[in-house]
Amino acid sequence: MRTDLLDIEVNRFRLPEPASISAEVASARARDLLDLPPDQEPPISRAALAAALWRDRSVTNEELVAAAERRLATRRPQINAFVPLYTTNHCDSECKMCGMRKGNPRLIRKYAGKKELEEQLEILYYHEYVRGVIFLTGEYQDKYARLSTAFRIGWAIRQALDMGFQRVHSNIGSMESDEIEVLGEWVGRDEPVGIAVFQETYDHDSYRRFMGEESSDVPKADYARRLSTFDRWIDNGFRHLNAGVLVGLHDNVESELVRLIAHVTHLRRRGAIVDVSLPRMRPASSAHNNTWLDDDEYLRMMAAFAYSCPDQRLVLSSRENEQFQDRSVGLCGVVSPGSPDVAPYQRDGAPLNDEESSQFIAGDLRRPRETLLRVRDGGRDMGFFEYPKENPLVAEVGS
Repeated sequence: MRTDLLDIEVNRFRLPEPASISAEVASARARDLLDLPPDQEPPISRAALAAALWRDRSVTNEELVAAAERRLATRRPQINAFVPLYTTNHCDSECKMCGMRKGNPRLIRKYAGKKELEEQLEILYYHEYVRGVIFLTGEYQDKYARLSTAFRIGWAIRQALDMGFQRVHSNIGSMESDEIEVLGEWVGRDEPVGIAVFQETYDHDSYRRFMGEESSDVPKADYARRLSTFDRWIDNGFRHLNAGVLVGLHDNVESELVRLIAHVTHLRRRGAIVDVSLPRMRPASSAHNNTWLDDDEYLRMMAAFAYSCPDQRLVLSSRENEQFQDRSVGLCGVVSPGSPDVAPYQRDGAPLNDEESSQFIAGDLRRPRETLLRVRDGGRDMGFFEYPKENPLVAEVGS
């Protein structure tokens, strides 16, 4: 039997009723809320504030972006950095928008072993000068494969921390408590370790359409397990999270903003430190993905979120091209350059991004340090990026 979206409850969190949010929006005037200092909460919920800002087009994009940038101006560091490191493209899920889906016969499957992962970390640390990394895999149905993946990624996290990385995340799908415990054997609860589990879309029907029916034995099709992973992560003593939606799976932007912010608000109240991603769909092997939300509308979505949630860092990734990055970086708190190919980084040259082995085709394939230097040289204070001021080649001791 199908579970209704609004009947799913996790640790006393329930997705908000649209009518209650609309009532809040009706009680406020968006323009009157454009001068909030960063430490002041709005007179309505954050979710309703974002909806009001998205909906009221008497507030122009330029006004909203400027207001959001003012509200974020005192945050330090202004920008953190982390780079994705795909450890494999094997996956048991069948997400229609993803090149890594199990049923894609055109994808060349790859797996990075111990030596290759160590080499990739050395490249990122000594040649790209980044101090933030996120490990990615597919998601698996078999319990042994899930536990083995948790063990393997826990090991990789330990290597990164011991090398000197200052923030390490993983994105390996939804996790159950025993899987978190296996990963957690490698790290202390006070270490800067997080997980990324994007809900992709909070709309249950859109979720089923792209990820599959829950009865299909496809791991990612379990909506409730995915939604509740963050609470299990917190229950196990961890605090760092990266939530998000994949923009384009569901056509109601306001609904996605409202539900995402409501979820993030719940996690904040539980003591979590939450980064947020709003990636747009990108072309992928054997997938007909279209980025239907144009740049102006996407920028407004980002600005509405950034203004409403000034203590959540919005992630800007290499899905977006250099020109859009320049337009939107002032709304963001994390820049994540890199490639969605398996072990793609090279000591000299840009990362690899082969359609035959990548999750998707990136919009920007500069070397991570080139992207981060452009942001830093634009006058922004940066964390998790330590490019030497003089004689950078001296730092490349890993070569």
